[in-house]
Amino acid sequence: MSAEKIIADWKKGNFKPVYWLEGEESYYIDQIVAYAEHKILSEAEAGFNLSVFYGKDADWAAVVNACMRYPMFSERQVVLLKEAQHMAQKDVEKLQGYIDNPLKTTVLVVSHKEKKFDGRSALYKVLKAKSELLNTKKMYDNQLPEWTNQMVIQQGLTISPKALTVLVDHIGNDLNRLENEVEKLKVNLGGR
Repeated sequence: MSAEKIIADWKKGNFKPVYWLEGEESYYIDQIVAYAEHKILSEAEAGFNLSVFYGKDADWAAVVNACMRYPMFSERQVVLLKEAQHMAQKDVEKLQGYIDNPLKTTVLVVSHKEKKFDGRSALYKVLKAKSELLNTKKMYDNQLPEWTNQMVIQQGLTISPKALTVLVDHIGNDLNRLENEVEKLKVNLGGR
C-alpha cells in the first residue's frame, strides 16, 4: 500500500478502520495525516467527529475512548494519533485491544514517524493482520531528481536539468522542503 493509494481510496469513500503509518520518510505520512484531518470530514462534521491526539500528551485510554464513540451527524469519525513514536511502547501496545476489534464507523490514523515499530511485538502482529500498514523509507539520493521533476511538472512548470540538480543538491533529501521550494518557484514565476 502506498500513500497515493490510501488517499485515492479515501477519495472514493473506501475507508479501513485503522491506518498505521510508520517509517523514516515523514513526507508521505504527513500527506496522509493532513488529508485525514482536513478532507475526510466536512468542516461541519469535523466539529463533532474529529479527535486529534499527540504522542507526548496522549493518554492511551483517551485515544481508545475517542475511537469507541459513535459519530454524530456523520457516517464516520476520524481519530488521529500524531507522533505516536513519543509514547511509551507499553502505552501504544494498549491500543491492541481496540485495533483487534475496531469500530467500523471510526477511522483511526496513527502516525509513528522516524522509526519502525518493533515487529516482534504482539501489537505489530495485530497491525499486520487487522490494519492498513504503511512503512515509508527514505528516498535514495539518486531518486530525488526524478521525484522533484515530477513535482515541478505537477505544478505546471518546467525546469532545466542544471537548475534541477542545483535545487536537489541544495535542499538534499527532505521531500517536504523540496515540495515547499517548488511551490515557491511557482508563486515567484507566476506559473511560467
